[in-house]
Amino acid sequence: MMHPSADEPGQLERPRILLVAPNISRRMGGEAIKALMILEGLLAMGCDVVQITHARVRDEMRATNANLNVHYVEDGPVQKLLYRLRLDWALLWLGAWLLHRKARQVARDFQPWIVHFTSPISPNIPYFRFPGVSVVIGPLNGNILHPPTFADRETWAKRVGQKILAPVQKISGLFFRGKRSACLLISGGERTVDALMLGGCRREQMVFTLDSGVDPQLVTCPAMTHDGPNFRFVFLGRLVRYKGCDLAIRALKSVPQAQLDIIGDGEERRALEDLARNDGVQDRVRFLGWVPGGAQLFDRLRSYRAFVFPSLAEANGIVVQEAMMLGLPVIAVNWGGPAELLDDDTGVLIEPVDEARVISELAVAMARLGADGEAANQLAVAARDKAERAGFSWPDLLHHWLTIYDAATLPSASRSFAQALELLRRAQLNPEK
Repeated sequence: MMHPSADEPGQLERPRILLVAPNISRRMGGEAIKALMILEGLLAMGCDVVQITHARVRDEMRATNANLNVHYVEDGPVQKLLYRLRLDWALLWLGAWLLHRKARQVARDFQPWIVHFTSPISPNIPYFRFPGVSVVIGPLNGNILHPPTFADRETWAKRVGQKILAPVQKISGLFFRGKRSACLLISGGERTVDALMLGGCRREQMVFTLDSGVDPQLVTCPAMTHDGPNFRFVFLGRLVRYKGCDLAIRALKSVPQAQLDIIGDGEERRALEDLARNDGVQDRVRFLGWVPGGAQLFDRLRSYRAFVFPSLAEANGIVVQEAMMLGLPVIAVNWGGPAELLDDDTGVLIEPVDEARVISELAVAMARLGADGEAANQLAVAARDKAERAGFSWPDLLHHWLTIYDAATLPSASRSFAQALELLRRAQLNPEK
């Protein structure tokens, strides 16, 4: 199907955007739900959007988003063999090539103004060249390690990966040159820039941006208010070691009136339950499992005094963005994504000096905020204000990305995403004109 040219008289074109992501899904969370929010947000703005993704999400999309224009990449015998052999690295690279090939096929008929690879977000993942069309990749975010004093918590795979990062990136950059010719959205700070430059990317290709928007329901709902004592705290996230949930549980021993609800699940749950029993705080810790996102979760969060999130290797901070918009004070480690979002006026940041110090400072922060509703409310108001000013909402973030799309469009293209959408909006308001 060919699309009309913007130069033809009487024609109003919708900006055509081709999105590519391995997964788009609410059920899978993480990068998958972010990719889906980008797709839905651009459609809501009036763009003509086609999505390339993997067939594993087809049933969910047909059940919940049947009207989306989605093209799926199927698994073949080779992928199934690699999966059985647990050769994840080979499966990742083959999957990237198959998504790229499908995108090239679709682009021939769709004629997109721009192609946006919204995930994977790691700066170390290979991308292939896409000649003849403007390409945006990201937001990219990664290359994060634990603080030096917590290096013993680092997985052996991450340690090995960091040691071979430079040669692997340089070799990968020679053979997989897609990132070198694209506009790169960066949300992971200089650590992400360093990894990309090892692969031959240039700083002038890079545009810094937020990693994600937040659920639109949060933007329209009123912020929380805090008054009086409240010693109910919450941890929200996957129960894996780098998230540091064990540090929050250990801190409870020094705050006898505090209660901690843990929302999430993962491989560390059994160990964390044992830790709570061994520390004698099991009657003040509740493991609630996963709670569906959206209004149900946000309503539940309103009952807490603060969000305790001592993650030690958090590349981004979407959950921190959501807490800031909600008005739920955040207690976090001054490292990675949370450190890029919070400051002393909008949250409590604890220096990762060592494990004992972090546990002690977590306890101090919980005791202070639990007893002092006014202090908690000051943090909540400042955090909400910063979230609104920084444009945490998806519409604000996507409008910003439209200006990046315009800057990334090939010089020969005389069109503007923002102008095209404005003309369409005016045409809808004045159809006769």
